[in-house]
Amino acid sequence: MKKITVIEYSNDTSLISSILFLIFGIILFTNPSGILNFVSYIVGGILLIIGIFNILSYRKTLKKLNIEYKSKLVLGVILIIFGLFIIMFSSLIEMTFRLICGGWIIYTGIIRLIEALNNKENNISFISRLIVSILLIICGLYVALDTNLIFSTIGLFIIIYAILDIIGFIFYKKKF
Repeated sequence: MKKITVIEYSNDTSLISSILFLIFGIILFTNPSGILNFVSYIVGGILLIIGIFNILSYRKTLKKLNIEYKSKLVLGVILIIFGLFIIMFSSLIEMTFRLICGGWIIYTGIIRLIEALNNKENNISFISRLIVSILLIICGLYVALDTNLIFSTIGLFIIIYAILDIIGFIFYKKKF
């Protein structure tokens, strides 16, 4: 009977993808705003191209079949506007994402603070819940106010994942 392993590093694509993740994580950790701008330009550019393609397809359908298929025209215009918005306001998108994440952490901290203040029976539990809620509020403020903290943290986690994956690949190769 053939034994099947859960994690299989049988080919080198796992190592290549781990190395690519490591490089991406390092870039995201060291230059998060640059990555965000790059991704915004790519996504905005793709939306622009799709929007232009829809408008050209609308014109082609109108000429060939003499039919007005306005949904392609409307979709094309909307995609072009949305693509330009993403390209022009990439820093606004980053700030919105940061404020939403920070706001959610602050909200969670406030809810835990209210729960801790409402349940003061157990003194040790009350103090620990009070400390955790205050720390959550402080962390939420820090996330909301510090530029690129979220993306740097994501980059750090990607780096850790890639290093662990590379180490796993090396140990698996040595074992077999």
